[in-house]
Amino acid sequence: MSSDNEMTPEEQLAALGMAQQGMQRAAGYGAKLLGTYCIILGVVMGGLAALLQLYRPEENFTGFIVIMVLFAIAVIAISLAYGKLYRSLPRGHSKMYLRGFTISMVLYAVAVALLGAGSMGWGVIALIWIIVAAPLSLTGIAMVRK
Repeated sequence: MSSDNEMTPEEQLAALGMAQQGMQRAAGYGAKLLGTYCIILGVVMGGLAALLQLYRPEENFTGFIVIMVLFAIAVIAISLAYGKLYRSLPRGHSKMYLRGFTISMVLYAVAVALLGAGSMGWGVIALIWIIVAAPLSLTGIAMVRK
């Protein structure tokens, strides 16, 4: 820098404060955006887990394949969103997201394993939807509220 453009210490502190404000705004926006994605995809994954109970592979193989493809698309979508936003998340949100995502994935695997248990009633199917959707959706709600 030339001596004409040198900033005083007060101006430097003011510029640093403005930069930090911009970073905090970006982190809050990233958390809200990923939180919204988590809520939507948590509900979608729960719905797909419930639909698996209706479209069993032995009864409707085409429906089963469609549901599994939609599940793969949902996982890819949330993974791409996380990959794009993880640098702008506030401290601790990345672990929170990964915890909710992992729990939802494990519960989805349990729902797939339940296919061998036979047909289930509507109450159990609704319960599967809620249980699979809850971890990722609650994580998203926590991200949006912070």
